[in-house]
Amino acid sequence: MKQENNQIIIDSLNVRIGSKEILRDLNISIPHGEWSCLVGPNGAGKTSLLRVILGAAEYSGSVTDNGVEVFNNHQRNVAFVPQQPHIPSGMSVAEYVLLGRAKRDGWGTESKYSKSLVANMLKLTGLFGAQNQLVSNLSGGEMQRALIARALVQEPELILLDEPTSALDLHHQIAILNSIENLKSTGVTIISTMHDITLAAMYADNLVVMKDGRISLSGGAKDVVHSTELKDAFENRINVFTLESGREVILPSKEI
Repeated sequence: MKQENNQIIIDSLNVRIGSKEILRDLNISIPHGEWSCLVGPNGAGKTSLLRVILGAAEYSGSVTDNGVEVFNNHQRNVAFVPQQPHIPSGMSVAEYVLLGRAKRDGWGTESKYSKSLVANMLKLTGLFGAQNQLVSNLSGGEMQRALIARALVQEPELILLDEPTSALDLHHQIAILNSIENLKSTGVTIISTMHDITLAAMYADNLVVMKDGRISLSGGAKDVVHSTELKDAFENRINVFTLESGREVILPSKEI
């Protein structure tokens, strides 16, 4: 059995907003150094679970990372890429991405290494030519790439991504996901949500199926995509095809 400092342990987790129960009796261990992806329909509780793991949402039960409860634990180096970010006015793209180094260097006192890292991430995400452009003037896809660049320059131990490719075209989807996947070689733990289950199965080591605020199944991606629990989460309106390469493609069923 893995030691608790090699995983995030969620035990009897419940989350309420007012009288509404958002997450109910969740129990799961998420391994460090791997990519785990939360999948399920809208309203399943995926974003709420990300915010709990981030330490930014109140809960009952226990959620520990390296054996320490996560709520309001500001010692962790965690990067978060939300779906709906706060967009600061009057800040350039380069300044916005440089915010990812503020916790390490302080604002306005960034090291040469940090500035070089920011330049490299801007190139990696295709934003180098827009570095002096105001963040508030970016398109949805450009903003998403800026968010991911800011998270990557943070050099986090854990990166949480809420639908990281939802506003990106196919070329940028693959480029960004490849960059995120490369983080695993440095020991970074990745937890994401994704609507595109084909991409989730392509990149994630583990899939966690959620429905109605509960976890119905978690396991290796190849096993989960063929499970009845995944089909049930989407009301049996998905089909799974296996290509000659062995890669799974998940498509919605056409209703008649």
